[in-house]
Amino acid sequence: MRYDQTVYLITETANDSDDLNFEGETEAIRTKANVKRTNLTLANGEMYDATIVRVFGEWSADKIGLADYDQQTGKGARKIQKVGRHFNRTDFYIVNSEVIFNAK
Repeated sequence: MRYDQTVYLITETANDSDDLNFEGETEAIRTKANVKRTNLTLANGEMYDATIVRVFGEWSADKIGLADYDQQTGKGARKIQKVGRHFNRTDFYIVNSEVIFNAK
């Protein structure tokens, strides 16, 4: 498996101080990953267009930034729907949209 694309693993931490500023801090780690786009089918027949980001090693993140991610503004960060942990690999699943067949 080739880890040839650059992604950002984004972690958000809450502000624990007692002041009125509730804005947390964001940390983005740049790493190489294998990014694939595929269709996921659930047991009930629903199908989703998803992006799977595979990273070597054990990682944790709240959001993922792909090629269109801007570190200065935080735009382009995608929410992670599921995390799969395997031996020496972490998979992050991002659902882009639901695939609808024969819509009426």
